[in-house]
Amino acid sequence: MEIRSLEEGDIEAVLELNAGAVSATSPLDEATLRSYLAMSDSALVCVVGDHVAAFAIAYAPGSAYPSINYRWYDSRFDDFLYLDRIVVASSHRRRGIATTLYDAFESVAAGHGRMVCEVNSEPPNIESLAFHRNRGYVDIGELTQADGHRVVMMEKTLSPASGVGEAADGAEGRPARGPT
Repeated sequence: MEIRSLEEGDIEAVLELNAGAVSATSPLDEATLRSYLAMSDSALVCVVGDHVAAFAIAYAPGSAYPSINYRWYDSRFDDFLYLDRIVVASSHRRRGIATTLYDAFESVAAGHGRMVCEVNSEPPNIESLAFHRNRGYVDIGELTQADGHRVVMMEKTLSPASGVGEAADGAEGRPARGPT
């Protein structure tokens, strides 16, 4: 298993992976993927053997990324890394790929002080909620999407010096976006 930056030659595989998981993500065509990548802070793939088995894309503050979820975080925090989209091929699940990708992104996010993401809460994605909570992510809000489903907004506070995560302990004490 190799984790590396998403490259031009990975575009077709990433689109195929996303199409296979569209019920958990959203549709993605090549033009949209390219625009998302141009706005992203980091985009990684996991290569197993000779094929892309997973990908993930993250955004830092100040991006033009048009996601309602990203905007929710951007309006609340001065610094963060928002993990937007992670897809692991169904044939490669339960092999530690998501854990390895999260480790890589949390290492990058440590420089921002926190990594944030959202997980479907209505209808609930029980496995994903458990995965995130086991990694130290805490619920910090909820948001209703345009189609009516709800997501729980999650945060993991990270130590910039070590990259080691520390669970946040409530809403108080987190730096909110202030005047700039």
